[in-house]
Amino acid sequence: MKKADIPVVPTDGSYTHLPGVLVADHYRMSDDYVCYRPEGTKDWLIMYTLSGKGTVQTEEEGALHCSTGTVTLIPPGTMHYYFTNEGEVWEKIWAHYTPRPSWLDWLPSDSGNGAIDQVRIEDSRSREAAEKAFRRILAYRFDAAGDFREELMLNALEEIILLLAGLRAERRTLDPRIKEVLDLLAHDFSENFAIEDLARLVHLSPSRLSHLFKEQVGDSIIAILNGFRLKQAEKLLRYTPHPITEIALSVGFNSPDFFTRQFVHYYGMSPLQYRKRHIAKR
Repeated sequence: MKKADIPVVPTDGSYTHLPGVLVADHYRMSDDYVCYRPEGTKDWLIMYTLSGKGTVQTEEEGALHCSTGTVTLIPPGTMHYYFTNEGEVWEKIWAHYTPRPSWLDWLPSDSGNGAIDQVRIEDSRSREAAEKAFRRILAYRFDAAGDFREELMLNALEEIILLLAGLRAERRTLDPRIKEVLDLLAHDFSENFAIEDLARLVHLSPSRLSHLFKEQVGDSIIAILNGFRLKQAEKLLRYTPHPITEIALSVGFNSPDFFTRQFVHYYGMSPLQYRKRHIAKR
């Protein structure tokens, strides 16, 4: 099927940036089912295949095949189209959502850069747990769940995100030298580390350490270090009255302006906005 023959589904600009499940449903689609999004969506899309077979096509990854037990995660702004394979009936549960900030730690590190992630759940126990959680999302959406309906849907989705993160962790074997660097960054995140010093510590050249770290962890050393710093800053903003500049300096950012830019990129709002929002919830 040519792209020109595929109906275009426009990006919906009305999606909110607040965490939540925006829409979810259960589909059983025959082989005339196709969805094409040339500019992606403004939200995240997660799809769980119950039975049958489908294909997700992207420019970066090519064809990703979906079969029973496959979870496919598509980040915002990622061009994609997907369809039911010829002669199949693709049955899946899907949800468009905006993640809670804390989920960024559990998502694959390259998904924020437009990379589609796919995990096939092999063992029956984990597969059953995932399906039950997906079905709870639908139950909370379509049945009355009181004032906490949105939170219940998010909690069910969070269970799925955590399950996938656990499966990824089981399959990942880190080089002990990379683990040593990660442990050091996590423990002493407020320090100013030089790549050369870290490389000497684990007996690698700076270029080899940078390459191996990115290959195994999925992001650069500075990006991971800034992530540790931002997570600590987020806790201080929520639970202490310390000035924002003081918080920025205490976690290792020498420039409050740079800290603010990084915080906005990571959490979707400024440190001041984040603090005001959580003070209002108390």
